[in-house]
Amino acid sequence: MISLNLVFFATISLTAASGLAATCIVIFGDTQHNAGQKAVAEKFAQIALIGAAAVASLLAVS
Repeated sequence: MISLNLVFFATISLTAASGLAATCIVIFGDTQHNAGQKAVAEKFAQIALIGAAAVASLLAVS
């Protein structure tokens, strides 16, 4: 069985990676003129937000 620590670490890693990717796209990309980059950055930000909620619920469970 998969331990809760492994699930927690994977959730933290994916949340941090998504947040970092969204931040890098916004800082270094041309999101004002490129709708594709803006859409990708918004999706990564949504994934990071959902991941943060998942981390909070994992902390409540443990």
